[in-house]
Amino acid sequence: MLFALLFIVALAFLAAYFVLNHKNETQERVGTVLEILNKDALFVEFEDKRSNVVKLFGLNMATEREMLDDQIFDFLHSEVKGKRIRVKPVRVDTGEILVSEVYSMADEYLNAILIRQGFARWNPSEAATDKRMSDAQETAQLHEQGVWNPTVQKLMSEGSREEAAEESGSDDESEPDADGPSPNEGEAALDPTAEPESVSAGSEAKQGSH
Repeated sequence: MLFALLFIVALAFLAAYFVLNHKNETQERVGTVLEILNKDALFVEFEDKRSNVVKLFGLNMATEREMLDDQIFDFLHSEVKGKRIRVKPVRVDTGEILVSEVYSMADEYLNAILIRQGFARWNPSEAATDKRMSDAQETAQLHEQGVWNPTVQKLMSEGSREEAAEESGSDDESEPDADGPSPNEGEAALDPTAEPESVSAGSEAKQGSH
């Protein structure tokens, strides 16, 4: 009876620990951006000296083919590298990656700014109720910013056509040549006695003519 009671108490403490730990992970915190890890990922040291990877929530960054990477990294280095930010985690992914809304200390919403600049697209499947992101995308489309710029979209469409052409070309190369030699011709070409016999026959015909 005592063992069962102790077991229940231990489970209760364990459950409370996980609940409190999860709450601590998802509560809003202030930290400093130490590194720009990727177009949508920052390495942040928080005020409690704990460090985490922070991934931007609710957006899909421009692809490499859209050729905006340099502009995106320049923007992030200028706006957030080495600066203090507010991180509002939405969820914690594997490896304690905090998928988050990120704000400057002046309360500017970084996720929406990247979308408004055309550096990213709003991801409604992840952030369907975030009106700031949807409004930011409408603004970017209206002003043809970044990924919505006709030149960038032309690059994307040309790249897609080139990929399709390359795939089509590789498929054609794998098909047999319709004008190639027939099976019998191929066998004759591979027969080492075929050519000497024809040469011999030709010389006999010449001798007969003399």
